[in-house]
Amino acid sequence: MSEPALHYTDVSLTDGQSARWAGGMTTPMMLAVASRLAAARPAAIEVASLATLQQCVARGENPWQRIELLRERCPDVALRASIALLTEHGKRGTDVISTEVATLWLRELAKRGVSQVVVFDPLMAIARIAPVMKAAKALGLTPIAALPLAQAAAHSDDAMRAQAEALAEAGAARVMLRDEAGLLSPDRLATLLPALRAGLGATPIDLHLRCQTALGPMLALEAVRIGIDGLDTTFAPLANGASVPALGTLLKSLRMLALNAPVSEQRLHAIGEADRLLAEIADRHGFAPARAWVFDLAPYAHQLPGDVAAEFMQRLGALGLTHRLHAFASECARVRGEVGAPPMLAPFARPIAEQAMLHLQGAPRYAEIRPGVRRTLQQVYGPTPGAVDTRLAQRVGAVPKAPASSAQALHESYPEASDAALVIAQTCGVAPEAVPAPASTEALRYVSTTPTDALLAGLTARATRYAQLEVRGPGVSIQLQGTEG
Repeated sequence: MSEPALHYTDVSLTDGQSARWAGGMTTPMMLAVASRLAAARPAAIEVASLATLQQCVARGENPWQRIELLRERCPDVALRASIALLTEHGKRGTDVISTEVATLWLRELAKRGVSQVVVFDPLMAIARIAPVMKAAKALGLTPIAALPLAQAAAHSDDAMRAQAEALAEAGAARVMLRDEAGLLSPDRLATLLPALRAGLGATPIDLHLRCQTALGPMLALEAVRIGIDGLDTTFAPLANGASVPALGTLLKSLRMLALNAPVSEQRLHAIGEADRLLAEIADRHGFAPARAWVFDLAPYAHQLPGDVAAEFMQRLGALGLTHRLHAFASECARVRGEVGAPPMLAPFARPIAEQAMLHLQGAPRYAEIRPGVRRTLQQVYGPTPGAVDTRLAQRVGAVPKAPASSAQALHESYPEASDAALVIAQTCGVAPEAVPAPASTEALRYVSTTPTDALLAGLTARATRYAQLEVRGPGVSIQLQGTEG
């Protein structure tokens, strides 16, 4: 009897572009590459996450329209989305997504052709997770439960196994080990995966791992050797660093090591074509090229998830503080301990990093307390794993527990709003009437302009105001004559 095929899910359009291009991939860009991604025959393509919903709204794009159009362009590939039960925008009553609102979210995804959904609750509150899993299953979705990894005594192999079993009992069709900070080592993987397998039995185990320490590609190979059912990958221009391993490189390495099923040259060619198209987009729009990060121990201290790690590495560089990376990492760890040792995932990771950055730049410790840190201290998301610093807790004070908004309450408050608009309002912290409307077909057409083209278009639009415009730079020389006399 042959071994079941390993499932590769492409996360280029979600975590990949969030980590490598700071979420800069627009809907027209995604539509332009979608068919190429599908041609590489991944088991599924992830098309939406809480982060991409927020990116869409911030750009004036309609996220539901994006999913619908991606479904049209990828007719033969399963679509996956992820939903988060905790938000970080801070609007009162929306810190925790109620089961009713989560069900609306799931229903909107299912209506648009999504068939798999990853459910995130970083605090692993089974009482919140279980009804959402049940709702997903009732809607015909495959519920995948996220199992976050952290470096802590509470995350021993036995503890992780117990959590995985609880998720399976809560209704998870698959359990996904999420190493968002790239903390796994070969030794830990060698004991953890067999422990999870023993606890989950026939329930498939997937792996999502980041490459902050540069070990990700090697760990992906080792996971296949030990026995994993699914891996999250991306295409080369969006891989490595704060992102996940590259699919093409992984498949070639597996072929070289004679691990897993053989891969055809036709499929490798399709992957290469997708890589090439994404590289062209990166070059046209000035996105940073994909480079692996060198091995460093800092991620084991700060434990920041990929997109947040990339953001703060960039901030350190812009401030001329790259040489203080380890000091920043240590301060992240210290702040985290003082606010109750929450998991370094959204909604906790970014506020902790922001607080640490304030301290690193010389501000007296906690002279200013970031809003997200304040909410963590006040336990608005639920109890943190550790105890909070007593003085900080007294300083911010307690707040009344705000119940999560019910669907009925939302409909009563916004009788004209659709379910789709209410979901975006709750998850992204905007008013339902502020949710962007679907764009026209012309507006969604991808125009392959380079940065120089964009500069020229902007200068041309302004040329009539001036007698002469001249711009010179490396490889660029533009002279425009105005028309006003």
